[in-house]
Amino acid sequence: MPFFSQIWSWGSKPIQCDEFSGAMFGGAASIAAFDDVPDDFVLPEGSVKKGEKYFKKYCSQCHSIYPDNRMTRGGQTQLGPTMFNVYGRASGIEEIQQKLATDRVEQVLWLEAALMNYMKNPRVMSAGRVQMNFAGIKDFQTRVDIVHYLKTLDWNNDEIAHPPEKPASFAPLRWMSKS
Repeated sequence: MPFFSQIWSWGSKPIQCDEFSGAMFGGAASIAAFDDVPDDFVLPEGSVKKGEKYFKKYCSQCHSIYPDNRMTRGGQTQLGPTMFNVYGRASGIEEIQQKLATDRVEQVLWLEAALMNYMKNPRVMSAGRVQMNFAGIKDFQTRVDIVHYLKTLDWNNDEIAHPPEKPASFAPLRWMSKS
């Protein structure tokens, strides 16, 4: 049984991706959507710098990189879980803003293959339970670079792990603190 099929379950019965119709998941009907990531996948060389750029382009609108899930850029909405320390984390651990418990990917350990597959087609990977305005990233090397960047978002990265204190959200308090 392929790696991807083993991580799905609904109650006690494993689910195969083939059981879902393609219309529900943006046209990808089966596990064939992940044919570029084999069971014995090893992450190839990639660029952390490019990964950071691609993360900002594709992911940072909804995902924070900080442990406290703060949003630091204009136009961001705090919808997804923080990507801080995502590599090696079990799915469903981090808090998601404005989401029901059913809108989650379950029983996945976020390692290279799972992250690559999720970024390629999140609806197939999550059995249609995510509500993201994100069709996926088809380019293999772009996903590789993002995974390399995600692996740097951990407690060893002081700049990310210990960001400066958040300013007060109440404007008069911010003005008073400047005096």
